[in-house]
Amino acid sequence: MTLTQDEAAERSAEVFDVEYEVALDLTVGEREFTTVTVVRFQARTGREVVFLDFAGEVDSVSHNGSEVPDAHDGTRVRLAARPGANTVRVAGSAPYSRTGEGLHRFRDPLDGQVYLHTKFEPFAAHKVFACFDQPDLKATVELSVTAEDDWVVVANTEPVESGPTWRFGRTPPLPTYLVAFCAGPFRRVGSSHHGIPLALYARSSLFERLTDEAAEIFEVVGRGLDFYGRLFALPYPFAKYDHVFAPEYAFGGMEHPGCVTLNERFLFAHRVTEDKRRRRSELLMHEMAHMWFGDYVTMRWWDDLWLNEAFAVLMSVVAQPEVTRYGEGWTAFEHHNLPPARHADQLPTSHAIRVTTADTDAARSNFGPIVYRRGAAVLHELAGRLGWESFIAGVRTYLRAHAWGNAGLDDFVAALRSVSDEDLDRWVAEWLLRPGVNTVEVSRVEGRVAQLPDPEVPPRHLNPVVAAFDEHDGKLVPCDTTPSADLLVPNADAACYVKVRLDPRSRQAALRCLSTMDDQRTRAVVWGALWDDVLDARVAAREYASAVLAHGRVESDGIVEALLERAVTAVQVYGDPRGLRVLAGRVREQLAGAVPGGDRQLVLARVLVSVVEDGDLLRELACGRSPWPELAVDPDLRWRSLFRLASTGGEIDGLLDRAREADPGDGGHRNALTAEAASPSGKEEAWNRLFDDGLSLAEKKAVMAGFRQPGQESVLTPYADRYWRALESLTREPRREFVLAFAGALYPRFTDAGQRVLADTDELLERGLLPDDVRKVVREERAELLIMRAARVRDAV
Repeated sequence: MTLTQDEAAERSAEVFDVEYEVALDLTVGEREFTTVTVVRFQARTGREVVFLDFAGEVDSVSHNGSEVPDAHDGTRVRLAARPGANTVRVAGSAPYSRTGEGLHRFRDPLDGQVYLHTKFEPFAAHKVFACFDQPDLKATVELSVTAEDDWVVVANTEPVESGPTWRFGRTPPLPTYLVAFCAGPFRRVGSSHHGIPLALYARSSLFERLTDEAAEIFEVVGRGLDFYGRLFALPYPFAKYDHVFAPEYAFGGMEHPGCVTLNERFLFAHRVTEDKRRRRSELLMHEMAHMWFGDYVTMRWWDDLWLNEAFAVLMSVVAQPEVTRYGEGWTAFEHHNLPPARHADQLPTSHAIRVTTADTDAARSNFGPIVYRRGAAVLHELAGRLGWESFIAGVRTYLRAHAWGNAGLDDFVAALRSVSDEDLDRWVAEWLLRPGVNTVEVSRVEGRVAQLPDPEVPPRHLNPVVAAFDEHDGKLVPCDTTPSADLLVPNADAACYVKVRLDPRSRQAALRCLSTMDDQRTRAVVWGALWDDVLDARVAAREYASAVLAHGRVESDGIVEALLERAVTAVQVYGDPRGLRVLAGRVREQLAGAVPGGDRQLVLARVLVSVVEDGDLLRELACGRSPWPELAVDPDLRWRSLFRLASTGGEIDGLLDRAREADPGDGGHRNALTAEAASPSGKEEAWNRLFDDGLSLAEKKAVMAGFRQPGQESVLTPYADRYWRALESLTREPRREFVLAFAGALYPRFTDAGQRVLADTDELLERGLLPDDVRKVVREERAELLIMRAARVRDAV
């Protein structure tokens, strides 16, 4: 089922002043729940047939007090609305979900308790209650939920009556995708900040983790509320601020007002680095920024998803030095966010930040690094052009003008025009509406930055800063920008969203001496350029890995971790996997010299485990025994060791049982599925598990995460033909989330028949059988295979 933009526009032209009363009963069985919705709305003309979206089973429909037989066609309830006030009541039932969309049901294997959570973005509220499931028909909601006696229900507003039927206060106007609730025997830790009630919820088996992390989370949340309230000149606009850590959550988090849902991985089950805590704070600030961008002011349609997501990413970075102990965030942003954005912009499926979105299936495809990460980068650049104070003044105008309503690109531009004379039409045309990334290089002949010709990406107005360095006694020293400088770095301050290409002389200077450069932001730009060079087959994978090991030492632990992970990928995917032995040896050397008990030691140990072929070491770690002083083997390191042992063909059966005993929860269960799928001998069982309806999507994704391993080409080659047959049959599969995951994770990238895989891909694409969103994934995977093949050829030179 999908909703087109034209259908949504027609409906919002006819319908307004919407109110919902939703009553759900979660006690009727393990497979389904009952749902009753009363919808009150105004119709402008009554000339149009109005439809409500609902994907469950309907028992009865009444319209203005009269029963309407046969109104439901399986996905829509169609009604002849009259001008003025209308009241519709839809009663029925709907199934629980195992995919993370709709109303997801999870049973904790540790204690048998059941937990439920909703996730409706972009188009799944109608899987739970009858509604106008589109963002520009905002409505108030009065929710009641009948649950088990010992359950807690958390929703967008405070309860006015508690269990077994929980009744919640009326919400402010919300789009349907932000209506939310969670139910189950959740445990709670409460607090408040300047009169705003705060709470954290987790399932009972994770309560100890919750109490350990609560103080840090509450501190970040409190500081964030203060910072954003000052920045936007608008206090937090909702009545409470709860966070629920939801099991089998499909994403990092979701910005439901008053009921933010978060992935349980942010309740750390094992030791984490400071950078992981920084990134959790960044996530908290991302979801909080949505309270203003997305919740208080909502996009009209999914074309303007960037107005939600790019702003939230931008603000989460801006907030970091004000809210957390981690300092400025833009260097980490350059390392973590921009390489994936540039990569996505060079795939054949690259698209504009703001893109015409025909329907809700297309909306689902737009969630990704271009909208989120590239969007944040170009907004940051715009703020620099306008001046930060002017930019924020425009943002405040935008929020005031569209309070509790909907807005789009034109509204945002109008708000900025009220405070600036900048040519915003040109900015919109070049940066929001045009796909692709421009490549810049310093011309040593002309002594200036040039945008390299690209038939797919016209030039944009840029003014990148150039930094120049000479090499003296093995150290890079800043110098005047001249054609004779040893290293010339365009966009040295990372202010522009561009792809930097170093000229050959500069590239070699960077590979020799990068760690001697003092400016960490410029180093980040160079690191990004070198990684892009690996993907472009300009730098051999082994050269990149060697540079990381030689020069990564001066970076912070979080940056080192990202660089080392890319080094492993470079050798394992884009180079000769036999180079892993060299990489492992050099990581061992650095690990031996790391400070015992420090983050760097932990990072290096994890990297070593991912590349080493020492079965004895891996078995010792899998048994929980550490060879390194002051570094305990926690469940994470244990599972990493088992995964590596399995993927290299080691025997894991007995070790797997011991690991399950040490980590008996659902996280351990999913890790075991990944390890079993990684084993060359476990492929057939893993393949069959993917089509087991008894497994949740989270469990199937765990299987997929282990299945496709570089170095197992001969084992994986027979599964290529099975992939094509399965994908073709899955085009009729209604659970699109599984199909999309399967299409990407199981694409036969690592086989002995790469050319045949490319031919089979082209044949399938030419037949036009795949839905557009699945087709997009397959096209991207084909491009990734070509990139890998070219990079491996370069590495072999």
